[in-house]
Amino acid sequence: MLSEKYELQQRLKAIELLAYWEGRLVTPKLVSWFGISRQQASKDIKYYLQEHNPDSLVHDPSVKAYIPAAGFRPVLTTGHINEYMGLIAGFHGDSIDATLESNENVVGVQMPDRAVRPEVVREVIKACRAGKSIKIIYASMNNPAWHERVISPHTLVYTGFRWHVRAYCHLRNEFRDFLLSRIERTPQNASAEAPNPLQDKAWNEKISITLIPNEGLSHQQQALVEKDFGMPDGRLQITVRKALAHYTLHRYQAAITAEDASNVKQFPLQLMVSDRHKLNPYLFNASQEGKV
Repeated sequence: MLSEKYELQQRLKAIELLAYWEGRLVTPKLVSWFGISRQQASKDIKYYLQEHNPDSLVHDPSVKAYIPAAGFRPVLTTGHINEYMGLIAGFHGDSIDATLESNENVVGVQMPDRAVRPEVVREVIKACRAGKSIKIIYASMNNPAWHERVISPHTLVYTGFRWHVRAYCHLRNEFRDFLLSRIERTPQNASAEAPNPLQDKAWNEKISITLIPNEGLSHQQQALVEKDFGMPDGRLQITVRKALAHYTLHRYQAAITAEDASNVKQFPLQLMVSDRHKLNPYLFNASQEGKV
């Protein structure tokens, strides 16, 4: 009985998260994810509406889905984007940072959501799925004044610290990364034709990264780092999308430059020197506007 109640609670939370963050709830997704019948999925949605959040969802025949009613607010979840991404990750076998409050002896570090708003995520996901362009009001560190951009998004990315969308920028005429927290207002549809995501070479092509213990550490310290990261031969080789190379190095706290490597306390790992030149086109620093 307890298991049945727990499974129902998980399905109800999934209903809420999908509606809140994607702006669309379809029964086939619940059927696929939870291995339930279409009838059970419909029953769960009705139960959610009757017992937890009355009048919060409206069935839209034009899209054959439930959509959030005006003023929709979550009641079973906190409204934190990591809950939604954690749900998605759980059904796709990927890992994600999250607090593990269900176990009093295990806890993770919760990263801030950086003011990522559901109405922004909904429109970005909708554009990704439809292969359409959207108009956004955006600001970056290099151009902090709010300004209009037209982008064609294809993938949401979690770097381990923040969320961005990989998209074609019609101003710069190239694929770039845009932080979700820096999108002001709700994105609007745009008429610009969206390029095929396959044209995003940095996204679709992969590259190997080789990490080694920081050479400035003592031999004993290097041995500890090798143990920490599972390096039986003193190195760790990772294959990543070229567009994610920089984020991956930051996630591993790996020094990229010789100057970085001089700070052994901050960077226990370093990029193999021979890889620096090869990776240079796919690395960026905080002064380069548009990368984020």
